[in-house]
Amino acid sequence: MAGMALGRKTEFVAAAFLLAMTIGHVVMVISLIPSLRNGYQDFTIFYTAGRLLRNGPASALYDLDAQYHLQREFAPHVYIRRGPLPYNHPPFEALLFLPFAYLEFWPAYLLWTALNLGMLATSLALLRSEFPQIRRLSPATLALAATAFFPIVIAIIQGQDAILLLLVCVLALVSLARQRDIAAGAILAVGLFKFHLIIPLLLLLAIRRRRTLLGFLPVAVALAAISVAMLGWHGPADYVHFVLQLEKSGAGAGIGTYEMPNLRGLISYLPGFTANGTSTILLTLAASLAVFMIALRRIKAGRDFIGHSFALAAVTAILVSYHAFAYDLSLLLPGALFLFSEITEAQGDSPKDRLALLVLLFLTPLYVLLGFRLSRFCWFAVVVILLFAALARSHTAPPGRSPELSEVV
Repeated sequence: MAGMALGRKTEFVAAAFLLAMTIGHVVMVISLIPSLRNGYQDFTIFYTAGRLLRNGPASALYDLDAQYHLQREFAPHVYIRRGPLPYNHPPFEALLFLPFAYLEFWPAYLLWTALNLGMLATSLALLRSEFPQIRRLSPATLALAATAFFPIVIAIIQGQDAILLLLVCVLALVSLARQRDIAAGAILAVGLFKFHLIIPLLLLLAIRRRRTLLGFLPVAVALAAISVAMLGWHGPADYVHFVLQLEKSGAGAGIGTYEMPNLRGLISYLPGFTANGTSTILLTLAASLAVFMIALRRIKAGRDFIGHSFALAAVTAILVSYHAFAYDLSLLLPGALFLFSEITEAQGDSPKDRLALLVLLFLTPLYVLLGFRLSRFCWFAVVVILLFAALARSHTAPPGRSPELSEVV
């Protein structure tokens, strides 16, 4: 009874903290509305892709001049841009935004925002219905956790596709929990619009659930075929060339490694290292391999329930990814919820180190300081590394966990 009372007290204090973060986010959204109406957000790239497909030909999808000309039509007040905010996602994803091209920019953005909110609510509902650990949290706390998590909020403000990726991963996680591995693999393949995150996530989960590959590969091939049908046989090569050229030139927004909360971003800004130096590349590869192997070994051991394995795989995928930005940290939300549920159920000594880690993860002023004031969000990778360490070294699942959540080969 004492442990339960302590857990409720912890949840109440946490809810008050989350409410404070949420209020700050509401104020931020209100202040940004004029800029959003003028097209400063990332949704610009998706709307541009949809309009280019609507106007044709599809080959213009990766033409910077065509992108810039179109963006000046629907966002003429964005004077600070000397070039386009480039669409640098795979061709097949552009089809998703084709229907939005039949609306004006602002109504299209509002519709996508509403869909994002719906996808977020669906993700939370799925997690709560499937996992008893999360169901122990009150619906109010669960909702506040989402609205207080800066990566979720910035993904919605920017009109990014990170909430869609979160829903894809939650659906895959639920399928894995229900032993539907092939379906989980097929669902994960839908998330290949962020292949740099999905592929390492899949590889880690597949070490115990090999049948996920049977579902993943056909859908991946189908998406590649769609891209070829859109742009021709040369399309994939053109896309890779386009992305590499953007990387080399630094064109567009959000390309700099100083914004990346991953190993690449962090190592690039260590003393004596440069963004594309040979020593940076070698150290990043070595560190990424070490992190990946630690996670692989932990997941392969099969001691944990699938929620823990997913959380560890998601953190690892972000750390070893070539690109990662603040909104990509949305994938950490399920793991954070599992971790918080464990804290509220803890008996005896309160796990203060984990509480402190969760505070850092949800502390909006830290995101603002590193991302906007210092323009060095890469240092947030330290928090992600601490979360990785906490998951990698945590004790095995407590006795009595329902057998249907256990991993199987």
